[in-house]
Amino acid sequence: MGWPHFAPTLLWNLPLPSEFGINRPPSIFAFSCDDKLLLTLHEDQGGILWDLTANSSPRKLEFGQDGASSRKPVKAAVLLSASGGIIAVFGVGHPAQHYSILGESTGLQLSAHVLPAANDVQVSRDGGLIALATDTTVELWDAQSFQRTKVLTPTIETHSPFEKVAISEDNKYAAIVDPRGRFSVWGLADDFHRTSRNEEVGAELGDGWITTSIGLSERFVTAVLRRRDSSGQDAWTLMSWGYMYYGPDNSLYAKEFPSCALACVAPSTEFNVVLSPEGHLSGKDCGFWPLFGTSQGASKKGKVVSSGISGSSKVFAAARTNCRLSVWRLYTKDADPNERYPG
Repeated sequence: MGWPHFAPTLLWNLPLPSEFGINRPPSIFAFSCDDKLLLTLHEDQGGILWDLTANSSPRKLEFGQDGASSRKPVKAAVLLSASGGIIAVFGVGHPAQHYSILGESTGLQLSAHVLPAANDVQVSRDGGLIALATDTTVELWDAQSFQRTKVLTPTIETHSPFEKVAISEDNKYAAIVDPRGRFSVWGLADDFHRTSRNEEVGAELGDGWITTSIGLSERFVTAVLRRRDSSGQDAWTLMSWGYMYYGPDNSLYAKEFPSCALACVAPSTEFNVVLSPEGHLSGKDCGFWPLFGTSQGASKKGKVVSSGISGSSKVFAAARTNCRLSVWRLYTKDADPNERYPG
């Protein structure tokens, strides 16, 4: 099934290179802005840099012992480019760090740039702006000079830490969401700022939720949150808010996903991606109306445990317990299905 502007295509379904000595599925996925590179981080076993154009072989990357990554788990990361390096964040207990990728070496060199402690990091679609979600603010940094350019602060008191941050495709807005599903959105070139009124409309989530992904367009901000019960089962919820709509906040709502293994929202907010435990991939709109689906890459061998989507919303990756990595191209309405990947 599908709509003309969606055509999920399996690019590959491969095991991790055995010569790298990595035997854990990735916990972090970071795509380059042009969708040509994918970085996967495998807890304390380092990372792998994948060339999605298949022009070069996968490359192992190792963190040095002088960085926080040798002692603390990475919460999120962005790949600026092969030459721009990597930014990794470790939560609010340790400053974020920038690493340079050294030539053809496997080593990652810790740079001298001083970055704030943060729960999440995102890079703009043009690669020029970095957003870091600290406990109660969003810091914007220039991706070339590594200088802070702006600090975004909510106008109301915050009771929960900011978990995920997003930058709109046109670089006009930034947004965050906290564990209870409350959003804040700022204009980057003006004084626009709004915070959702979850309590007033009965859309505030309870305790125990973790934000896993966020998307931001010029009218909507959307997030997917997960909560695990005592039996180890995951529940997934979609939060959406039309932040440009004034008056009664009828555009703010929460909706539970049907049973699934993984779910995430596209950065564009146009669709959500859902995976079954076997890896059947499907896309749905905000009302959970089916948009596309494919069984390419699905298997009963190994369950899907982690996933990531590119900033362009065009490429999606997922990993299994048996350390196989699947990558799909998701064609959105601005992509030509006849165009050779990566478009």
